[in-house]
Amino acid sequence: MIVSRVTCIAIPLILCGCAGISEEQCLSMDWRTIGFEDGANGRPVQSISNYRQACGEYGVTADLDSYRSGHAEGLDTYCRPARAFEEGRRGARYHGVCPAGTEADFLASYNSGARLYELETTLAQIERQIASNHTEQDNIKRRLTAIGVAMVTPGTSAEDRLSMVAESAELGERHGELGTEIELLERERVVSEIELRNYQETLAAGI
Repeated sequence: MIVSRVTCIAIPLILCGCAGISEEQCLSMDWRTIGFEDGANGRPVQSISNYRQACGEYGVTADLDSYRSGHAEGLDTYCRPARAFEEGRRGARYHGVCPAGTEADFLASYNSGARLYELETTLAQIERQIASNHTEQDNIKRRLTAIGVAMVTPGTSAEDRLSMVAESAELGERHGELGTEIELLERERVVSEIELRNYQETLAAGI
């Protein structure tokens, strides 16, 4: 029998990582359902040790056989190529839980999704860095404008003006460095976009 739903007891365990389990929850634990949920989410069967430790504080013994049975059923829903691809694409870790008979196909799909995740993540990181550099350049421009105003403001001391001149030189140098970085990043972005597009086309072609 495949468990189709999570009991109200299993939900807080899964969400809270077994922290703060009450004695009442331990006493009414549906070990088969918890095993199913862990298996369906790719968690290793050793995860039961967390529940055993938490409930052991109340003298409650985990039903290992029921948990393992549910876990095996959960793996049937997890260890599928379509699920494997989505797990890889979202950057989820694979814990080596799939049986030998299904693991090869699982890993092939998982690695395809992981490669897509890697390419998408790389492109996103480049774009974030470009945006960050532009923001810093804008801040530098505003600071240089403020310095310019302060330089011609009556009452600004000669010492302060000298300090502002030095700061302006440093800011100008930094602005130029950022511009050079942006040029390099934009080239990297083009390459990254091409790699991502080519890989997406490969996936669409089923190669």
